[in-house]
Amino acid sequence: MYSYERYNFRIITMVFLLLATTFFYYGEWIGGAISVVLAILVTFSYQGVKIDPEKKRFLKYDRFLKLRIGRWEKLPPPSYVTLVRINLSSQRTTPSPIVLPEVKKSSKSFKVNLVVEGERRFIPICRGSKEKMMEEALKLGRVLEIRVLDYTTHEKKWIL
Repeated sequence: MYSYERYNFRIITMVFLLLATTFFYYGEWIGGAISVVLAILVTFSYQGVKIDPEKKRFLKYDRFLKLRIGRWEKLPPPSYVTLVRINLSSQRTTPSPIVLPEVKKSSKSFKVNLVVEGERRFIPICRGSKEKMMEEALKLGRVLEIRVLDYTTHEKKWIL
């Protein structure tokens, strides 16, 4: 069984805290308490994926404390795992007074996809730094006993 999970900060946490502050300011203790509980619940938010090769199924889920939201789906026959580079750019398509046109800032993120047969084509697994994603891609390739393609360079070579 393959499993990957990461912490996921959600901006809704701040909204719930702002709402709780507003409730408490006006003396609405029940609404404030509910908002605080929801903020705490959402603060401990994780996203993950589990792949069960024996039963040929996968689960993509969001987890809040012990509560998991997601369902098992049938896993199409996997072809290979790919590690891809994503260029994240701060360049806007519309003019902005904050970002000057001559300033071009970009950073790189990496993503692991499980390429499958059928309509779905691929299942996104995780994203992060190159070292961590390389490790996860190799781990997934070993669990599923399939090849791993490094698509982050111009050579696009098989690494497993």
